[in-house]
Amino acid sequence: MMQTMQQQRAAFALEGVECARRRLDEKQRKEYKSHVSALPFMIHANGLGQAMAFYKSKCTDSKGNENRDYALLYQLLSDWLSQEDQPFAGMELLEGITQTDMHAYITAQAEAMVFMSWVKKFATAFMQDDTGGDSDKPHSSV
Repeated sequence: MMQTMQQQRAAFALEGVECARRRLDEKQRKEYKSHVSALPFMIHANGLGQAMAFYKSKCTDSKGNENRDYALLYQLLSDWLSQEDQPFAGMELLEGITQTDMHAYITAQAEAMVFMSWVKKFATAFMQDDTGGDSDKPHSSV
Protein backbone atom coordinates (compact mmCIF):
# COMPACT_ATOMS: atom_id res chain seq x y z
CA MET A 1 0.00 0.00 0.00
CA MET A 2 1.34 3.38 -1.00
CA GLN A 3 1.04 6.13 1.62
CA THR A 4 1.69 9.83 1.36
CA MET A 5 4.47 11.30 3.49
CA GLN A 6 1.80 12.96 5.65
CA GLN A 7 0.16 9.58 6.26
CA GLN A 8 3.52 8.06 7.17
CA ARG A 9 4.24 10.91 9.61
CA ALA A 10 0.79 10.62 11.14
CA ALA A 11 0.98 6.85 11.55
CA PHE A 12 4.45 6.99 13.12
CA ALA A 13 3.43 9.84 15.45
CA LEU A 14 0.24 8.05 16.51
CA GLU A 15 2.12 4.84 17.26
CA GLY A 16 4.69 6.77 19.31
CA VAL A 17 2.09 8.68 21.32
CA GLU A 18 0.09 5.52 21.99
CA CYS A 19 3.26 3.77 23.17
CA ALA A 20 4.08 6.70 25.46
CA ARG A 21 0.52 6.76 26.82
CA ARG A 22 0.83 3.10 27.82
CA ARG A 23 4.21 3.61 29.48
CA LEU A 24 3.52 6.83 31.39
CA ASP A 25 1.49 7.49 34.52
CA GLU A 26 -0.97 10.38 34.70
CA LYS A 27 1.58 12.92 35.95
CA GLN A 28 4.11 11.88 33.31
CA ARG A 29 1.44 12.16 30.58
CA LYS A 30 0.81 15.77 31.53
CA GLU A 31 4.56 16.41 31.43
CA TYR A 32 4.83 14.67 28.06
CA LYS A 33 2.06 16.86 26.60
CA SER A 34 3.83 19.93 27.96
CA HIS A 35 7.16 18.88 26.41
CA VAL A 36 5.48 18.11 23.09
CA SER A 37 3.92 21.56 23.06
CA ALA A 38 7.20 23.31 23.94
CA LEU A 39 9.47 21.49 21.50
CA PRO A 40 8.45 23.15 18.20
CA PHE A 41 9.03 26.62 19.68
CA MET A 42 12.39 25.52 21.08
CA ILE A 43 13.43 24.18 17.67
CA HIS A 44 12.29 27.41 15.98
CA ALA A 45 14.02 29.66 18.52
CA ASN A 46 17.24 27.71 19.15
CA GLY A 47 17.60 25.23 16.30
CA LEU A 48 17.19 21.47 16.23
CA GLY A 49 20.63 20.78 17.70
CA GLN A 50 20.24 22.98 20.78
CA ALA A 51 16.67 21.86 21.43
CA MET A 52 17.48 18.17 21.17
CA ALA A 53 20.65 18.48 23.25
CA PHE A 54 18.48 20.05 25.96
CA TYR A 55 15.86 17.29 25.71
CA LYS A 56 18.58 14.62 25.77
CA SER A 57 20.04 16.21 28.92
CA LYS A 58 16.61 15.95 30.57
CA CYS A 59 16.26 12.21 29.86
CA THR A 60 17.84 11.49 33.25
CA ASP A 61 17.60 13.45 36.47
CA SER A 62 20.49 14.48 38.76
CA LYS A 63 20.31 11.10 40.52
CA GLY A 64 20.56 9.15 37.27
CA ASN A 65 16.89 8.17 37.16
CA GLU A 66 15.16 8.14 33.79
CA ASN A 67 12.71 10.95 33.06
CA ARG A 68 10.57 8.75 30.87
CA ASP A 69 8.44 11.63 29.53
CA TYR A 70 11.51 13.36 28.05
CA ALA A 71 13.15 10.08 27.03
CA LEU A 72 10.15 8.78 25.08
CA LEU A 73 9.73 12.06 23.19
CA TYR A 74 13.43 12.32 22.39
CA GLN A 75 13.45 8.70 21.17
CA LEU A 76 10.33 9.19 19.04
CA LEU A 77 11.85 12.10 17.12
CA SER A 78 15.20 10.30 16.87
CA ASP A 79 13.51 7.18 15.51
CA TRP A 80 11.58 9.19 12.92
CA LEU A 81 14.54 11.19 11.63
CA SER A 82 16.80 8.12 11.48
CA GLN A 83 14.49 6.05 9.26
CA GLU A 84 15.35 5.23 5.68
CA ASP A 85 14.51 8.22 3.42
CA GLN A 86 14.99 10.63 6.34
CA PRO A 87 17.89 13.11 6.72
CA PHE A 88 19.64 11.15 9.50
CA ALA A 89 18.98 7.65 8.09
CA GLY A 90 20.69 5.02 10.20
CA MET A 91 22.03 7.53 12.74
CA GLU A 92 21.06 8.45 16.29
CA LEU A 93 19.60 11.97 16.48
CA LEU A 94 22.53 13.83 18.06
CA GLU A 95 24.93 11.90 15.83
CA GLY A 96 22.99 13.06 12.78
CA ILE A 97 22.87 16.64 14.05
CA THR A 98 26.62 16.79 14.60
CA GLN A 99 27.89 14.67 11.69
CA THR A 100 25.83 15.56 8.65
CA ASP A 101 26.09 18.52 6.30
CA MET A 102 24.08 21.73 6.53
CA HIS A 103 21.55 20.57 3.93
CA ALA A 104 20.72 17.41 5.92
CA TYR A 105 20.51 19.44 9.13
CA ILE A 106 18.13 22.05 7.65
CA THR A 107 16.02 19.29 6.09
CA ALA A 108 15.89 17.44 9.42
CA GLN A 109 14.91 20.60 11.27
CA ALA A 110 12.04 21.28 8.85
CA GLU A 111 10.95 17.63 9.01
CA ALA A 112 11.04 17.71 12.83
CA MET A 113 8.69 20.71 12.85
CA VAL A 114 6.18 19.03 10.53
CA PHE A 115 6.41 15.71 12.39
CA MET A 116 5.97 17.39 15.78
CA SER A 117 2.71 18.97 14.61
CA TRP A 118 1.32 15.42 14.32
CA VAL A 119 2.77 14.38 17.67
CA LYS A 120 1.22 17.44 19.30
CA LYS A 121 -2.22 16.72 17.81
CA PHE A 122 -2.15 13.10 18.96
CA ALA A 123 -0.74 13.89 22.41
CA THR A 124 -3.52 16.42 22.93
CA ALA A 125 -6.13 13.89 21.81
CA PHE A 126 -4.85 10.77 23.56
CA MET A 127 -2.92 11.85 26.65
CA GLN A 128 -6.03 12.22 28.79
CA ASP A 129 -6.06 10.98 32.35
CA ASP A 130 -7.57 7.61 33.21
CA THR A 131 -10.16 9.00 35.61
CA GLY A 132 -12.62 9.81 32.86
CA GLY A 133 -12.41 13.52 33.52
CA ASP A 134 -14.11 15.62 36.12
CA SER A 135 -17.66 15.39 34.75
CA ASP A 136 -18.88 13.26 37.70
CA LYS A 137 -17.49 15.61 40.33
CA PRO A 138 -19.66 18.40 41.70
CA HIS A 139 -18.48 21.85 40.69
CA SER A 140 -17.95 24.41 43.38
CA SER A 141 -19.15 27.92 42.78
CA VAL A 142 -16.66 29.31 45.28
